[in-house]
Amino acid sequence: MKPFTYLATLLFASNETLVSGIRPKAVAANRLPGFIKEFALGGCLLLTSKSALSLTLDIGLQVTIEAAIVDKVVSAYGGETLLNAKSIKVVDYNKGPWPGEGETPDVPELWRINEELTIDYVQKRKSLLSYRVPRTTLDLEKWVHDGTSTLMYDILHEKYSVEDWADFERLGSSLVRSSDTLQAKRLAGLLNELEYSGEEYYRGKLQQKLLLKLASGETYTYVIDKASGLINKILREHPRAGEMLYVFSNHSTDSKLAFARDMNFFVNGQLRLLSVQRDIQLNPDLTDAFTGFAHFTPWGEQFDRSTLQARKLADGVYQAGKGRALSVFVEQPDFYIAMGAADGLAENFAEIKKLSQQDKPIKYFVVTHHHNANLRGLDNALALGATLVLAEPHQNSALKALSTAVEDNLLLVPPGASLTIGNLNLFDIATAHSQHYLLAYVPDAQMVVAEDHYVTDLVSAKPRIYQDMVRFREALDELNIEVKTLVDIRGWRQFSRDEFNLWTNEFKTKRCPAGYDICANG
Repeated sequence: MKPFTYLATLLFASNETLVSGIRPKAVAANRLPGFIKEFALGGCLLLTSKSALSLTLDIGLQVTIEAAIVDKVVSAYGGETLLNAKSIKVVDYNKGPWPGEGETPDVPELWRINEELTIDYVQKRKSLLSYRVPRTTLDLEKWVHDGTSTLMYDILHEKYSVEDWADFERLGSSLVRSSDTLQAKRLAGLLNELEYSGEEYYRGKLQQKLLLKLASGETYTYVIDKASGLINKILREHPRAGEMLYVFSNHSTDSKLAFARDMNFFVNGQLRLLSVQRDIQLNPDLTDAFTGFAHFTPWGEQFDRSTLQARKLADGVYQAGKGRALSVFVEQPDFYIAMGAADGLAENFAEIKKLSQQDKPIKYFVVTHHHNANLRGLDNALALGATLVLAEPHQNSALKALSTAVEDNLLLVPPGASLTIGNLNLFDIATAHSQHYLLAYVPDAQMVVAEDHYVTDLVSAKPRIYQDMVRFREALDELNIEVKTLVDIRGWRQFSRDEFNLWTNEFKTKRCPAGYDICANG
C-alpha cells in the first residue's frame, strides 16, 4: 500500500461525543462516524456536521490510495445507504451461449437464466428465486436460507429438498459476483486486503484498478472509473477455470442505490451471459421472499456421492467413482471397455480391479457425445492404452480435447450406424441432448448404459421427468431391443424399463405458474 496524508479538520456537532486520539493506519470516509459528511477541498479533507459546531480539532490522518478509491466507489453506489442497508433485492435476467454444450459441436447451446436474490443482512438470511431454460427443460426453484438451514423448493413439481451446502455465503454467490452494487458493498469490508495496481483507459476514460488476492489463488481486479467511482469491469482469474470478465455499463444513478443496467459475462474471451433485465431494490418486502410452501413434499433420500465407491451392476458390468466423476466398465475375456468420466478414470479403474479381482487393461474408451464434461480428461484414457470410440461427427471435438492429436487411436462410428465390441453394442441415436449419441447396450444383462439423460440422486423416489427423457425413450423404442434396466453413468440409480415407460408416459409439459413474473415471458 502507498499511504498519503491529509491534514484533516474534524468539526463535531455539539450533541455528539468526541472520540479523540484517532490515528489509524488507514482510514476511509466510510469508516468514520456516520454523522460526518466528507467534502474534498484542495489538499485537505474537511469534515463537517449538519448542526452547530462546538469544537475544532486537527489530527493527522493516513489515508491510503486504496481507501480513497473504495470511498469513492461506496459514495457512487449509495454511501451510507448502501453500507447500512438492512436488506437488498437484486434482479438479474440474462441469456447466453454455452460453447461445447449444444446439440452439435459447432453451435453453442443457449440458456436463459432469470434470478432474483433477496439478502437480509440483519438476520443473515437469503432467498433466491431461479428460473432456467436449458434445451427443452424448464426449472423454477425457490431457495430459502433461514440463517441456519437451506431448503430448495421445486415449484413446478411441488417438491423440496434440504440443501445445507448452500449457506449464507454460497447461496446466490454467482449473482453477488455479477452485481456491481453488491461488489461495491463488498469492497468496503475488504479494505486491508486490497492493493492498488495502477491505471488504464477504458472507453477512452481513465480507470483505477484494485487487486484482491484470495488464499485459494483466485484474484479479482476491479476496474473503476476514476471520475465517478463506478465499477466498469471485474476480472476474476481462477486457477482452473481461467479468466472470467464481468463488464458493467449503462449505470443507473437516479435512485438511492446505483447499479449497472447491463452486465455481460465472458469466460476466457468467449461471451457466456448477456443481460436482458437488471434491477435493484432497497429494503424490499421480506415476508414473501422467505415464505416456503407448506404443501410441498420432500423429494426423498439421496445417494451419498462424497466418497469413492465401486459397485457391480450386473455380471461383468461395474461402476465406480466419486461426486460426478463416475465411470462404467464392461468386462471382456481379455480387456475392459470403459465409458463415462475420463478425468477420474485411473482412480475409478483401480477400484474396479480390486472389486472384480481381474487385472485386465482398458482397450476401449467410449465417448458417448461431444459435450465438455465428456471430453475432459481423454488424455487419461490414452495413457491407459485405450482406443477412443466415438461418433464420427465428434472426431474434431475429441482431437481438440487431446494434448496430442492421435487419429490412429480413434475408432469412429458412422452417423446412424451401430458397432459391436465383444458383448457390448453401440448405437448412434439422435436425442434432445445430442444429434449423435452413442448408446451402450449389454445384451446379456438387457441393460442400457447412457449418460446425462436421466441421472438422479434419488435412491428410490420418482425423479423429475423432462422432455429430454421423453425423446430418449422414443429413440430407445425405435431400436426395438430387449431392455430390463437403465443406468445413467453419472448417477448410482438404476431404473427398470417399466418404471421409465410409466414415468415418461405420465409426463406433462410444464408452464410458468400464475403470479410468477420471473417466467411470465417464457
